Amino acid sequence: QPDQSETSNKQTNIMRLVSIPSICIIFLAKSFAEASIQKKVVNGFKRFAGTYREPETYNNLVIFTTDPNVSNHCDNMMEMVEALEDYLKIKVERVNVWRSQLNFKLFEKFDRRECNGLPLLVNRKTGARICGISTKQNLLNWATGKKTEFMPEMYPDDMDSPNEDDVPF
Repeated sequence: QPDQSETSNKQTNIMRLVSIPSICIIFLAKSFAEASIQKKVVNGFKRFAGTYREPETYNNLVIFTTDPNVSNHCDNMMEMVEALEDYLKIKVERVNVWRSQLNFKLFEKFDRRECNGLPLLVNRKTGARICGISTKQNLLNWATGKKTEFMPEMYPDDMDSPNEDDVPF
């Protein structure tokens, strides 16, 4: 006949086995009470299963460019883009094609062998693109979804034309 200490040990072991799942169930029940935690738990299971995808958040406005002081065209357009961002209170995503082969492949996808140079500005929402240097008005049109010239016929000296003074940024 088993002694009392063996019976006590068996009861303790049974309690441990029962209490661990109980604690887990209680913890999960409390966790599922809050929607944000529930979402984290579900996403955790999806990550574990390999089916989780990050939410797609991206900016519709992109400029493909180089490092500073490599291209005068890129530097001039970057200054204009910064002024445009301040004026419209928007953010233009900068993609440096010199620093990443993946960025270069993305540039090639949007370029479609039509520009073959930098900078290339892309409005992903409207599909409008600007190749190379452009006017402030054309840049404003690009950012606001209006008709945009892809390759405006101009040179950096034309940047100070009288029509450019009418553009508010």
